[in-house]
Amino acid sequence: MSLLQRILHPAPTVDRDALIERGFAPVKGVVDMLFIFTPTTLSERYGKKDGGEAGGDLPPLGITYICGYLIKQGYGVGLLDGCALGLQYDEIIDIVKRKAPKSIGISSTTYALPKAVELARRLRDAFPDLLIVLGGAHANAVPLHAMEKYSFFDLVVFGEGEHTTAELLDAFRKTAYDRKSFLAAAATLQAIQGIVYRDGGKIVKTPARPDIKNLDSLPMPARQLLPREKYIPLPNQYKRTPLAHMVVIRGCPYFCTFCDQAETGARMNTAGRAVEDIKALVRDYGIKEISFWDDTMSFNKSWMREFCNLLIAENLDVIWSCYAAVNTVDLPLLKLMKKAGCWNIFYGIETGNPTLMKNIGADRKNTNADRIRGIMKDTRAAGIEVRGSFMVALPGETPELAEETIKFALELDPEYAQFSATTPYPGTKLYDEIKAGKWGKLTTEDFSEYQGWNIVFLPEGYKDKEAVRAINNAAFRRFYFRPKYILKKILATRSFEDIKRYFKGLKFLLNGFAYGPMPEDLRKKDGRN
Repeated sequence: MSLLQRILHPAPTVDRDALIERGFAPVKGVVDMLFIFTPTTLSERYGKKDGGEAGGDLPPLGITYICGYLIKQGYGVGLLDGCALGLQYDEIIDIVKRKAPKSIGISSTTYALPKAVELARRLRDAFPDLLIVLGGAHANAVPLHAMEKYSFFDLVVFGEGEHTTAELLDAFRKTAYDRKSFLAAAATLQAIQGIVYRDGGKIVKTPARPDIKNLDSLPMPARQLLPREKYIPLPNQYKRTPLAHMVVIRGCPYFCTFCDQAETGARMNTAGRAVEDIKALVRDYGIKEISFWDDTMSFNKSWMREFCNLLIAENLDVIWSCYAAVNTVDLPLLKLMKKAGCWNIFYGIETGNPTLMKNIGADRKNTNADRIRGIMKDTRAAGIEVRGSFMVALPGETPELAEETIKFALELDPEYAQFSATTPYPGTKLYDEIKAGKWGKLTTEDFSEYQGWNIVFLPEGYKDKEAVRAINNAAFRRFYFRPKYILKKILATRSFEDIKRYFKGLKFLLNGFAYGPMPEDLRKKDGRN
């Protein structure tokens, strides 16, 4: 579409009330559970003062999988994405009054927990007899935490939520949705795996539910409930729209100490099921691009080869991107991925320093700096864009060692680089190590700060938080404001869509964490005044 056509025929917008209505699928007028993805702002999620219209809202896929399963089991559900819809607490209260769900399921990350707690408090004040359940990433990582600290939550669900939530709702329905009777049935609750509940003054955690081995047994996620029009990818993270996000693997086989998925193993949909789901996305929503969120999509090379060959045979005109570990790919596989439509791979590089790499367990997925260099070269040779994640303030790091990581990023010169301050999330091995007195200290336990951009961990090699922040800001500035990088982006511009994305990306950088004072030692080393 030309620029003139875009101006004369802008994309249609959907009224927010209609998007809210879309999120409800009652059965015989009953919504057994309303799932709410805790509302947070772009500033809170990305540590920015002003994100403008950069986008960045991502669909809560975990909730959509649970909703899809519950719908198949005959339950009425609702889904409110508080982030994408920009919902305020009072608005959520009004929706709950109007829709009268039998229970509420709040999904929260660690950094969003304070907002989830406030939402639960307001819901409890407005609806004293409403069952309120907490789930999501924070509940999975530290199931007992919220129940120990906050009385507003009746239950916590941890682990994979499909079977647990269905079993919970079945038991709740048998009490005629009576919260007090349900919560008093200790024997019933004890029999449900994967929950935390209160038995009088005692908090009880039931045994973890076994992982779902056959992921093909699950229905497709209930994407029909989502406000799809609101999910605008961050600048430079996509090429074509409409775009959809997918997960085909659960768990991760690697050992990174900063990740709560470490050592969880990996289970996957069959390659055939993954391709069938893509075909459905193309058929139902006209999808042109897929963003795979799997931590290490390529960990099983034979699966990836089968997936690529099936996708090539379908000739769907769909491009895709994914995350991968250096040790999981080689040049022949990369060439096949390119042929199947892969246009960029995001590698968790973290650092090239062997000591720092070992301190966080990343040597198991990347081996060493030379191996990383070779795979970056092979990825480009296959015609796939390279993207990389780098970390500063790593355990055992000093500003001098951080300089090595920055120089390594500049040497690798990926098309996109993310620099984040090491964040020891609760539930990770790294968090436990630091709490035990190793590596340094936490600067705060305010979980709203735990999103990768704020400085919540101070390694022993740094004098203060400001030194860490200055290093992180310098990394962004030195990478993105190089003449070489700017020229490369200009030469890569092919369309009006490219221009819009690059402009949004520049504004995103200038308004946030990449904009700050450069430390004196790095300024000198970089040859600037």
